[in-house]
Amino acid sequence: MKKKYYILIIVSIILLGFLLFYIFCKKKKEFEVDISKINLNIEIERFDKDFENIPKGDFYSQVELMEKKYEEFFEIYNYDIIAIVGSDNSAYLSYVNTFLNDFSVVQARKHVDKEFANMDDITEDLTYGFKHLLYYYPNAYIPRIVSFIAGFNQSVVLTDNYIGIGLDKYLGKDCELYDMLEIPEFSKIEMSREQIALDVLAAWVEAEYPFYSDSENLLDNMIYNGRKLYFLYSMFPNFEPERINKYTKEQMDFCEKFEREMWTSIIENKLLFSSDALTIKKFVGSAPFTYQFGQDSPPRTGNWLGFRIVHSYMKNNDIELDELMEELDFQKILNLSKYNPKYN
Repeated sequence: MKKKYYILIIVSIILLGFLLFYIFCKKKKEFEVDISKINLNIEIERFDKDFENIPKGDFYSQVELMEKKYEEFFEIYNYDIIAIVGSDNSAYLSYVNTFLNDFSVVQARKHVDKEFANMDDITEDLTYGFKHLLYYYPNAYIPRIVSFIAGFNQSVVLTDNYIGIGLDKYLGKDCELYDMLEIPEFSKIEMSREQIALDVLAAWVEAEYPFYSDSENLLDNMIYNGRKLYFLYSMFPNFEPERINKYTKEQMDFCEKFEREMWTSIIENKLLFSSDALTIKKFVGSAPFTYQFGQDSPPRTGNWLGFRIVHSYMKNNDIELDELMEELDFQKILNLSKYNPKYN
């Protein structure tokens, strides 16, 4: 009798394991698509290392090499990213040396060389994300991707033919330089190598679909940012939700636990159609927390609620991703979403 009892327990445990595995797989497969036939290998060109070498050899030869190799990005870097003179200026070498010998740039270089000696994980993430982009947008143009150092003032720069990644903005939340610069703790969460691929694809979608609204109220901002999150979920279906939302696991849990209460608070306080810039910023901008929901809440909860609305919209309507991204009527998305946190 005992033997049968033990066998029954073992069988029950096995069945429970299969059930949990099925539930987990089902959840993970929501955004998954077949990208196995898409041939793409992303490379990150180390512009930062090449730029560092300009004063070390024959100056004019090095400049000519940079201009030929990096084309318009070289001038964009000089004029717009680090804001020095162009390479045709007689004082260019002096400006380059001043920049490279700046204390913050020297320290950034040391940390970048250590943190990014190997970038295989980042190129893998970028390849994965851009393969999904090509799945949904077969004719999309994939720009050249280059890395740079800019003295902590730029994360991702997008031009017609290039995507530039400011590596000194992704040194990890525990980087001592960020303490010296007095960067807030809530901002440091977003400054790790795990966020690079997400920021690159976010820059792509922001450039392709810039924010446009006649009313520019809280709802419009929530839906626009929520739509961007939905896009990133589609580009990176194997990423955990907290990574995509730039949250900790605890912050993600808060959103999932109090979704209904947050939405109800916005509605009851008549904030959904507020066009007050400060009110909007409290819900969608970077901050330690969302003021409306207390200090235990994560920031940008309006964006996450926007994602939940968009998610419900896509679930309840026969809409393709590109159609979603082209839709400018954010009120329509809410109306057709049938969004109701009680049933989500």
